[in-house]
Amino acid sequence: MENLKEITIKYALINAIEFGGKANFQAVLGKVLANHPELKKNLKLTIQEIKNFVDEVNSWPLEKQMEEYEKLGIKVEKRTEEKELPDLPNAKKGKVITAFPPEPSKYPHIGHAKSALINYMYAKKYSGKFILRFEDTNPELAKKEYYEAIVDGLKWLKIEWDEIDYISDHIEEYYKFTEKLIKDKEAYVCSCSQEKIKRMRAEMKECEHRENSVKKNLELWGKMLKDAKEGELTVRLKIDMKHKNGTMRDPSIMRIVDKNHPRTGKKYRVWPIYDFGTSVMDGIEGVTHRIRSKEFEMRTELQQHIQKLLGFKPPFITEIARFNLEGVPSSGRMIRQMIANKELLGWDDPRLTTLMALKRRGFKPEPIKEFLISTGISKTESTITWDVLESFNRRFLDGIANRYFVVFDPVEIGIINAPKIEIAEEPLHPEHPERGKRKIPVNFQKIFISKEDFEKFKNKKIRLIGLFNIILDKKAKFDSKDLVMDMPKIQWVSENNVKVKIIMNDGKIKEGLAEPDINKLQIDDEIQMVRFGFVRLDATKPEMVFYFTHK
Repeated sequence: MENLKEITIKYALINAIEFGGKANFQAVLGKVLANHPELKKNLKLTIQEIKNFVDEVNSWPLEKQMEEYEKLGIKVEKRTEEKELPDLPNAKKGKVITAFPPEPSKYPHIGHAKSALINYMYAKKYSGKFILRFEDTNPELAKKEYYEAIVDGLKWLKIEWDEIDYISDHIEEYYKFTEKLIKDKEAYVCSCSQEKIKRMRAEMKECEHRENSVKKNLELWGKMLKDAKEGELTVRLKIDMKHKNGTMRDPSIMRIVDKNHPRTGKKYRVWPIYDFGTSVMDGIEGVTHRIRSKEFEMRTELQQHIQKLLGFKPPFITEIARFNLEGVPSSGRMIRQMIANKELLGWDDPRLTTLMALKRRGFKPEPIKEFLISTGISKTESTITWDVLESFNRRFLDGIANRYFVVFDPVEIGIINAPKIEIAEEPLHPEHPERGKRKIPVNFQKIFISKEDFEKFKNKKIRLIGLFNIILDKKAKFDSKDLVMDMPKIQWVSENNVKVKIIMNDGKIKEGLAEPDINKLQIDDEIQMVRFGFVRLDATKPEMVFYFTHK
């Protein structure tokens, strides 16, 4: 059998050629392990070795990749523009209705985007209807800015809805459904504390209020609507306290939240709890198919029970795995707390995967959608590293981002015997000469290079990109204009340089000096700082501030 290096390089070359010179580590890893499961025996070491080999392939110029690729004589299937979703059961053209039901309690993150995208794509596939539904049943958490952030995030991803709906517009219907369930003896009003309800459900013990008369329950229901205090009374379904699925043990469906709501103010004080809220809305809207996160799998039985009690046809539900980006908080409660503690800069902190944060960093909607589709719709849980998402974005940015010199921790040098050059010219993009050139003023008594380059290459022969070769020192010496392939090449700036700040992906700030043509950029322009990485211009006044996207 081929050794691990040969196997990995083969799959890495196939992937790299298919995607413009950069192999996707996760894709290569999946291929290697799928075709050689025996390598899973020492998985941790195998993964590290595979990563090293993929990095090696990615370090090769495209020309070398092509040469090695041709030696293998491998045929590669052409990549389709858009990955086809599997067919939905019982789906009829023009009859499919899907929904994305966020709670407006936080800014949407990339996990929300996947759920929205898959439901939108299925509605589009079957020429059906896609509904954006706000499940705004908690006045304590719902905020106007969260509604707006969800709408803006989906618009940014070009996910279009046919209808927008709000549970808060249907509360009178919920009251009628609740009264019906009480009259049908399918629900009762309970005055136990939340702690007691939780304990008795765990112990599978029935509540004394289960045997309330319909009259008594209706009286208590009326009290909930008028003057009962929060936590004093809740409406619970009467199902089965011995049920093996804990969600079926007389769950609460309506509770008092006597707070101001961003859309309805103080008009309502009794609000549906999640399972009741979402299952009733599926019925009202006529949702036929729901594709949602696997975390809700145990709730399906309860939601279908509610729909059958109220005469609604349950939709077909497909659960898909949640995916997490390694080391990134996604809990709204946790993020709110971290913002309050000033551990994060806000909902757009570059350490987060909220759509707002990704947009501000310079990620583009097209590769994000491509990435989300690539994660599939299986139930297999996975933790994805940043470099996978970045690889999709890098392929997109590489062709559109113009190049500029920026120097960090600048060290000033002079150059002895330099040829007379007042303006250096460099292409805005090496592969797109039609975009023109940048003009960089030169004063050989005052050249700035990075401290890192100065210490690494001092007394060595290096090339100043766009100029010539020097022997590096504080008083550097001109060497030649000859272009030597293996010689270190470094960026530089000179006169009229521009101070810039970069907000890094760990929230820290990096400062540097940029070439003067960087002043021509507009806010939201995305560029590549040579030998540093991709960045997005966030502000120009009082200074130029960029957000670091990735390398």
